[in-house]
Amino acid sequence: MFAFALRPLVLAVLVTTLVWALVLGWWQAAGFEPSTIDVATHLVFLPATLLAGFWLLRAFIEHLRLSPPSAANAHPPPAPETSGLQTSAASSPTRRPDALLIAFALQCAHGTDPAQVLDAGRHGCAPPLDDHLRDAHGFPVFAARVADLSPEALDEALYDRAVDLSQPNREEERRALAMLHMTLPRALDEIAESITLHPAAIRSVFWLSDRDWPDEQRARHAAWLQRKHLAPRGIAPADVQFRHVQDDAHAFEIIDDVTAALNRQESPAVALVMGAVSHVGEGTVANWEAGSHLFTAHTQDGRIPGEAAAVLLLANPAGAALVRRVPSPRLSRAASGRSARAGDAEATTDGSLLGSLIDGILADMHLDAAHIANVLADADHRAPVTKELLRTLSERFPALEPLSDTISLGPATGFASPIGGLVALLCAAEAANAADGLALCLTCQSPNARAAMIVDASPLNSSSPPQTPASAPAAT
Repeated sequence: MFAFALRPLVLAVLVTTLVWALVLGWWQAAGFEPSTIDVATHLVFLPATLLAGFWLLRAFIEHLRLSPPSAANAHPPPAPETSGLQTSAASSPTRRPDALLIAFALQCAHGTDPAQVLDAGRHGCAPPLDDHLRDAHGFPVFAARVADLSPEALDEALYDRAVDLSQPNREEERRALAMLHMTLPRALDEIAESITLHPAAIRSVFWLSDRDWPDEQRARHAAWLQRKHLAPRGIAPADVQFRHVQDDAHAFEIIDDVTAALNRQESPAVALVMGAVSHVGEGTVANWEAGSHLFTAHTQDGRIPGEAAAVLLLANPAGAALVRRVPSPRLSRAASGRSARAGDAEATTDGSLLGSLIDGILADMHLDAAHIANVLADADHRAPVTKELLRTLSERFPALEPLSDTISLGPATGFASPIGGLVALLCAAEAANAADGLALCLTCQSPNARAAMIVDASPLNSSSPPQTPASAPAAT
């Protein structure tokens, strides 16, 4: 902050020094003997005029960049009927207990280690050209593909004669299911020993997808999940609820509702939230290119296909104590909003929406900007999204370094909505754990939706909600 305050003084010294060097050099080369008026005009008034003009122009540009708050940003719309959820708690002024993230796993183009994904975002790694995907003109397109998903691995992951899980017709859906098959064990095995002693601790499972599957397919997927992943680990059959996710903000809202349901339970309770999406396929490339949404030489603000999977195990304090995952990172409520009706793919948010969400969640958590150690976002290379994010962060977190403390993962992971926001959330948990502090996660890939959530991995103090209850009743 001290260095930030000295910037105007440093700028004034530099401009004055440069003007003096040029003027004195010119006078010396020309053999000119300046008068008092010449000295005052060139060495005093000229630098002052340049500085005043610069600051006036800067203030005018900043004034143009500020946009009045839109009435559409006041509150998020009701959740779609297919989700079966109530309106997000983002507009509620009452703070509720946080969720405890007791285990998690992810997969994207840069691996399964959140620290490795963070490094890729920090170094600005970009997806390469994909020889397996080509546009209508036959040129390869950029894609953030998970490299180790071979066709043989896909068939092995999805084939189960006992369940009769039919092969998906679309390549993207096959890849999404295969990523889930590879990601689930890493999260479930972290609590396998404790779950064996308490098989009923996982009360419910939430399967997030960008597809609205029919009831028959949902039943087959639930049976496949139970047979392949839950039963082998001694996990009792749980209620599998499928959620058709509209955008990344909707995924955050689902996490918010799951947290509220967990904290209504007095006995130990754990919820499994999982989702995967793949846009790496010929069908997606053709669809995006037809709608001018694909990144090409002529569409620089187009999307780069990506794919990702995320698995979260959330618990109430009694559940975290039951499975011996105390302390664990704590997830705040989700602050979400939309600037246009859901489904309007051409709509974009103005700069005030993301800022208002940040202000709201900081006020709800009784924090200020100085408490935030890292900011993680799923923003990609697209100029409108990047400008909105950078402007908002520079205004609210001037002390954070743009490359080391504020990281955008989208350029490395590609467009992975509506699961890319959850990948950013898990990377925020990794960053918060590494700093023993607080990390802010922002999702802004979706055209008209924004959301924010805080991950708190700081040591518990007297003002923090307790994670270990006085007496945790046994799971039934």
